[in-house]
Amino acid sequence: MTIRRQYSLPNCTLILEGLSDTTAGGDQLDARPLMTILVNAECRFMGQPQPISGGRDFFENLVQSVSRYAQEFLSHVPHPQLDGAKPPLVQLQSLPDKNLHRLMVGQPAEAVSGVPADSHSASGAAGGGMDGNNPVQLDLTTVQLFDLVEAIDQFQADQRTLPDLTVPLQAISRRYRQADKSVTQRNAPAAIGVTSLAVAALALFLVPVPEVRPPKPASESEVTETTSPSPDSPGQVTPTPTSSPPSAAELENELTSSREITNPTELSYLKRYLYRELNQEWDDREGLSQNLEYQITVGGDGEILGYKPVEDTPIDSAQNTPLPELSYIPTDGGTASRETFALFRVVFTPGGVLQISPWQGYQGEPGLGPEITDRRILRRLNNQLYDTLNERWQGTPLSQKPLNYRVAITEDGTVADYEPTNQPAWDYVEETPLAELANPEAAGIGSGETGFVPDKPLAQFQVVFKPNGVLEVSPLRGF
Repeated sequence: MTIRRQYSLPNCTLILEGLSDTTAGGDQLDARPLMTILVNAECRFMGQPQPISGGRDFFENLVQSVSRYAQEFLSHVPHPQLDGAKPPLVQLQSLPDKNLHRLMVGQPAEAVSGVPADSHSASGAAGGGMDGNNPVQLDLTTVQLFDLVEAIDQFQADQRTLPDLTVPLQAISRRYRQADKSVTQRNAPAAIGVTSLAVAALALFLVPVPEVRPPKPASESEVTETTSPSPDSPGQVTPTPTSSPPSAAELENELTSSREITNPTELSYLKRYLYRELNQEWDDREGLSQNLEYQITVGGDGEILGYKPVEDTPIDSAQNTPLPELSYIPTDGGTASRETFALFRVVFTPGGVLQISPWQGYQGEPGLGPEITDRRILRRLNNQLYDTLNERWQGTPLSQKPLNYRVAITEDGTVADYEPTNQPAWDYVEETPLAELANPEAAGIGSGETGFVPDKPLAQFQVVFKPNGVLEVSPLRGF
């Protein structure tokens, strides 16, 4: 069986695929299979046209290089390589733009200073069409870099994944310290990290600390059957210590390039879209013994960018929800706009009820966007919507209560948005034709400059599907 572990952050997703050595022991309290052999490691970044991937050597180099570079970036103390050390397969290099960091795979150190790379340097190490003559080179933002750091940190804390892969911790010689800075300057107050948490919400897990921190468990895992061959043997990582965090001003400049959505109307549309996506894909509703609560980051286009458990939610409980399947993972050549994002609180309850609300609540009363108010048009659309629904509705054999909805349509009669207004309407939406008729793009919902707020006026109607087969359609605000 191939074991698949995925560590998802808003801007980076780390995927490990491997096998289990059946002779290896492990924690009998953890039901997840123990991955002891790494078959493939893949790292995908939001907005980048291709992932980077490779085997055991690639992943070990990735973990070591990223940990070393992040420590150096945060502490501003250089971490030179030992004399005679083999150039790493994976390297990171700072760029003149302090918000960009160059990640190079398959390119030894000599190539950075202008000397051609050795042809054997990337032999079979990474994917994406890379070889010794064509190394992969990605320019990462600081947010992407620290999402990668967090993904690696989650892997390090996962005792069921490559438990013998270790990264040695090395003390830095005192001769590399920054002599021109005082101890106070080199060790920024811990309070800076606290004041920066609101800004770091975009990255969800990016909370730098000044010392070695306790490991955090992995976000989720998945097991699928396959007959893949088994290459090398595996291992575990020890957390890498970091030094002082950057200043609050630096964090703010690095993390606020994306805008958090606070418009109550757009939040309301995004909430409905998220509810429909999760509610439709949540199949196993009987196996929960407690509330599973998450903070979820949603892009301005409605995609789930990342999630993390909150309160007392177990780390591995995401496998009982549709979150892993619905989280956005960029594909080769595919990118999505991430200039805006919104934070939501999502609760999966043992009773099978899904609860969603904006993380900070609404800053005002949500609206419905531009509306069609002309009485003649409303009468025509009222009849058109009735005929469309009546033709496709086969009754409500499962629900013994009326199903009430708010339905919005364009001037040509296309259903662009709908919202259940009572609980039975949520529970039995599949008994109505609304889901198959809905075409949000017809009103510009989820695209264009207005995000999830319609850029075309919509006619708003109240629709009731009754158990006795009667269909009622009327303008939401009357004629």
